[in-house]
Amino acid sequence: MALAESPFRVNLRGQWPGPLTFRRGWARAEARPWNDSEPAASLRLVRGGPGFLEACTGRLCDLGAPAVLSPPLPSGARRTWEAAGFEDYLKLALMRLSLDEQPRPPDHLVVEANDTPITTLLCIDQAAFTPFWRFDEHGLREAIDATGSSTILLIRDAEGGAAGFAIVGFGSAISYLQRVAVHPKWQGQGMGRSLVRVAARKARAAGARVMLLNTQFDNTAALRLYEREGFVPLPEPLSLLRSIG
Repeated sequence: MALAESPFRVNLRGQWPGPLTFRRGWARAEARPWNDSEPAASLRLVRGGPGFLEACTGRLCDLGAPAVLSPPLPSGARRTWEAAGFEDYLKLALMRLSLDEQPRPPDHLVVEANDTPITTLLCIDQAAFTPFWRFDEHGLREAIDATGSSTILLIRDAEGGAAGFAIVGFGSAISYLQRVAVHPKWQGQGMGRSLVRVAARKARAAGARVMLLNTQFDNTAALRLYEREGFVPLPEPLSLLRSIG
């Protein structure tokens, strides 16, 4: 959809392919490149209706984005996006861990390291994930800032460098395991399990009753890890929707 076809005119702050903010009255949306490997745009609707969302999508396509992707959406949040022309692209498993009981202790030393350079985390993340699912700097910072407070957990390697990390976002009753990544050099040693356990312990200590996460259905190693640590798949998956320019 070209912008000229939309009855909405949106104000734009930022320069593509950097982060953008769209506004029209009270309506607001934020966009960024999906990552350094995938040229599609990632669009997050803060508030607004289908017309505003459609106008933002058209503007991104006019700027050169070949497609626009939604955040992972629960079924109740799909309607606005579908009305703006978005369709199903990928399903993600949504998993829940009860924190009524203290999670098991880790097998590795896991430390809070909120001063870890972003470049260090990106090095691990980009080695651990396939190109589509890798974070770039914008995506990583978005994961850290997605909740009111968060922490970065780190496992160090034998030389004192970083072998793996996790990002935990804290809410009042629900916490979120935003990311777990272990460098391939150190995979197979239970580091992911230790990161998950300490993340759950931190969330419980912060007052959360449950922890949520989402992951790809084809990431069988991650699904197996989470299920062994007590996460239960919820009946309704999350949906990643897409609009093609």
